[in-house]
Amino acid sequence: MSDFDPPVFVETPRADALASVGKRALAQFLDGLVIGIPLLVLTAFMGYTLTDDSLSDSELTWLTVFWVSINLVYNIVAIAVYGCTLGKRIVGIKVVNRVDGGRVSWNYSAVRALIPTAVQLVPVIGPGLSLVVYVRAVFHPLRQGLHDAAAGTIVVKR
Repeated sequence: MSDFDPPVFVETPRADALASVGKRALAQFLDGLVIGIPLLVLTAFMGYTLTDDSLSDSELTWLTVFWVSINLVYNIVAIAVYGCTLGKRIVGIKVVNRVDGGRVSWNYSAVRALIPTAVQLVPVIGPGLSLVVYVRAVFHPLRQGLHDAAAGTIVVKR
């Protein structure tokens, strides 16, 4: 059920039912705080600081894998189980299957979380690529970012 499949809707979602790009961005920011603050505290507790120039390459790699893994698990589990992350719940939006408005499966939840994460890990141009993933929602009639299109999801008001 990717964006390349012919769209089949049980009922076409109304434009006023779709979550705005602004609310989606705010939810993303809140999720960054929900994940980032505890991870910063945990990382400091483990003896690392953001200004620590003495970290070896293997320590930096381990910290990157740790942070990315926590972020992926948080997003995959929250979307598959609850339909929304904490940030999305606060803002009042949720992620649903674009075909029937039902729950997002574990597989599609993983696809949806992996795409923005994978492009962010591309050296040098990753942040710019991740912007492309999300900005597509501004121009798409269903407000789907690339990650939504690949996973066959839409974001709607709760």
